Amino acid sequence: MKHSLYLSFALGASWLLSPESLVIAGNVAGQMGWMALPALASIALLFSLCGKLLNSPQVTNTGDKEQLILQNMIGTIPATGISLAAVIPLLVLAATALLVTSGYTFNEVFLYWFPNFGFSFLLLALLTILQFFSDKIIFRAQICFISIAAGGLLLLSLYGLAGTDIPFSQLFKQPGSFSSSSTAILLLLFVGSSATSFSTEKRPPSLLLPVAGFILFSCWIFVSLAYVNPERLASSTIPYMTAARKIMGDPGRQIMGLVVISGTCAAITGLMLICRRTLCDIAGTASKTFVFSKKLHWGFPSFIAIITGILMATGLAGKELLEVILRGALILWLLRHILLCLAAVIQIKKQSHTIPVRGAICTSILITAFFILIFSNPHRVEMFSFLISMLGISGFLATIWFLISRNIKAGNPVNFQQMEKNE
Repeated sequence: MKHSLYLSFALGASWLLSPESLVIAGNVAGQMGWMALPALASIALLFSLCGKLLNSPQVTNTGDKEQLILQNMIGTIPATGISLAAVIPLLVLAATALLVTSGYTFNEVFLYWFPNFGFSFLLLALLTILQFFSDKIIFRAQICFISIAAGGLLLLSLYGLAGTDIPFSQLFKQPGSFSSSSTAILLLLFVGSSATSFSTEKRPPSLLLPVAGFILFSCWIFVSLAYVNPERLASSTIPYMTAARKIMGDPGRQIMGLVVISGTCAAITGLMLICRRTLCDIAGTASKTFVFSKKLHWGFPSFIAIITGILMATGLAGKELLEVILRGALILWLLRHILLCLAAVIQIKKQSHTIPVRGAICTSILITAFFILIFSNPHRVEMFSFLISMLGISGFLATIWFLISRNIKAGNPVNFQQMEKNE
C-alpha cells in the first residue's frame, strides 16, 4: 500500500485508542496524579527503543520476520503456540468487551430507545462484513476509524486546555504518587505498537506511534486531572465520559461517544488484521496449506464473530471475570513482545558479538513489568489459570498445526486441497 506510514500507525494505534485504553489512562491518572505524565513518557521511550531494536538491520528482515525471530529462538511449535495465545484470545475478548461498551454508549449518548445489545450485534455484523472486502478497503476504513477517534480525543483535549481556569503549574502542586503496578498497567496501552509487518518501508518508523501516543494521552490525562477529581477518575468505570462531560458538557459527551465507537471499530478491525497476518506468517505460504485455504480464510471472520456473539449473549461482558481475562490476554500479548525483544537481542549478539545494551535494558524492564502485572493483580489466581490454560490450548493447537503442515509438505496421501476441489 502506498500510504504505508499511515497504515502502520493505524494498525499500531488500534488498541491505543480503544475504550479500554481510555479506561486504563483515566484510572492510572487518578491513582498517580501528575506522576502519570513522566511514567507515560518513560513508557513511550521504552517502546520506541524496543521498536528500534526489532527493526535493527541485524535482525531478520522478511515479511514474516516476527514469527521467524521467535522460531529461531524457541522453535516452531513453541513460537506458534505463543503467537496463537497472544492474538486470538485478545481478539475475541476485546471484541466482546468493546462492542458491549459501544452499545451502552450509543444507547446513553445518542438514541435512548435503541437497544444497547442490538447496536452491539449490529456493529459486530458490520465489522465482520468489512473483513470480506479487499485489504485496500479495510485499510482505508481502519485509517478512517483511527482518524475519527484520535481527532475527537485531541479536540476535547485542546478545548479543555484552552478553557481550564487552573494554571498549569497548579496541577503539579497537587499530590502525585509513583506506583510500580500502575506504571506497569500503562504499558498495556502500547502493546500493539509493533504492528510493522504491514509496512512496505524497509525500516518502519519505530518512534512515530509511541511519541504520538504520548502527546495525545499526556494532553488527555492533563485535562482529565484539571477537570475531574483524582479519586473519581481512579474509581470510575468510564472516566473518559466523566471528563468529556466536565470539559464540554453534552457536546463533549457526544464527541466522546464518537471516539468510543470509532475506537471500538479501530480496535476490532486492527486486531483482526494483525491476527490474520500473524496466522499467515505462521503458515508460511497461506495458499499452500489446508489451514489457510480460501474457504477457511473467508470463514475466519465469521468464526470470530460467532464466538464473540456467543460470549456477548451469555452475559460475560457484564461480569468482572471478563475484565480479568482481558487483562490476561493483554499480558499474553506483552509476553510475545518480550520474547521478540529477547530474541532480537540474542540474534544481534550472535551476529555482531556485542550485546545491544539499550535493547537488553528495555527487555529487562519489560520482563519486570510482566511479573508486576501478574502478581499485583488482585485476581492473580484467575489470571494464572487463564494464562496457563491459554498457553496449554495454544501449544496443543500448534502441535496439531505442525503435524498437518508436515504431512502436507511430505506429500501425505491425505490431500485436503484435493478434498476441497472435490467438494
